[in-house]
Amino acid sequence: MNNGQDRAMRDIVEVVERCDRFVVATHVRPDGDAIGSVLALTYMLRKLGKTADPYCQDAVPPAQAFLPGSSEIRHRLNKPDHYAAAVLVDCGSYLRVGDDLAKSIRAIATVVNIDHHVNDSPFGNPYWVDSTASSTCEMLYRLGAHLRLALDPDIATQLYTGLLTDTGSFRFSNTNQTVLQIAASLVAAGAQPAYIAEQIYESASPESMQLLARMLATIDFAADNRLATAELTRQMFEETDTTPVNSEGFINHLRSVKSVELAMLFREDANGKIHVSLRSKGAVDVAAFAQRFDGGGHRRAAAFRVAGSLPRTRVEFTRQALAYLLGA
Repeated sequence: MNNGQDRAMRDIVEVVERCDRFVVATHVRPDGDAIGSVLALTYMLRKLGKTADPYCQDAVPPAQAFLPGSSEIRHRLNKPDHYAAAVLVDCGSYLRVGDDLAKSIRAIATVVNIDHHVNDSPFGNPYWVDSTASSTCEMLYRLGAHLRLALDPDIATQLYTGLLTDTGSFRFSNTNQTVLQIAASLVAAGAQPAYIAEQIYESASPESMQLLARMLATIDFAADNRLATAELTRQMFEETDTTPVNSEGFINHLRSVKSVELAMLFREDANGKIHVSLRSKGAVDVAAFAQRFDGGGHRRAAAFRVAGSLPRTRVEFTRQALAYLLGA
């Protein structure tokens, strides 16, 4: 850890030591790292004798509902002045916690940001952003070690889930010796790899499989099969009685094609916007591409949102992606 990272962690520790009542929040449409980190930090703060409440504006995805404490996650912050500090985890931008939660959190005196997304303008005072970390859960593991906090099976399970999902089951390029050593430590502390993997990857509903079948029927390839695109319409969700939560991980089916270097999934949301998920392999940096459209994420996984119709958006941004992929 460099001097800047070490100083940032010390600033976080100072807030932890100074404050007694915390709200811990994460981004909308949460993934495994988001839910794992919001719960792990909540449990860590409680072990230190603090009051801590977990928040997420959206519901917990079914694949993460097994995590200890998932039923405790609240979705509205009614009394923000009750808290001395808010800690936002895994949020690339302040507004990613959602409009309602963001408004409430502004009333809290101290806002802390712990995140691993690429971000040229991090928020929070203090903030700790480490884009070299595999996941926010990896950062929280390091924070716990700095606080000399003993891990228990619940926290180990929460942290392991974040590592597992944000490294693509330890398949992505952000998997390194440090990540595997942390994973081993979490297993030693009580995390059960087979059980966690089963809950995350083998608990899909029949409805989500029907939704996946509809999405797969829309796949198109371009640039000698280096680019793969697909879509999810509101009609698909209605026909299968599903929500966007059920489509978590669908884009990985596009990236799994051997020749694909850039995958794009266009999802029609109810608010008149199109959510564009991006995944990549090789030299393609999708975070840099997403930032062109006020999005963000990681080199291998990013997203952005735009207003417009799904057919027109897919055509326009497929064109943009082709130009980016071909170096234009």
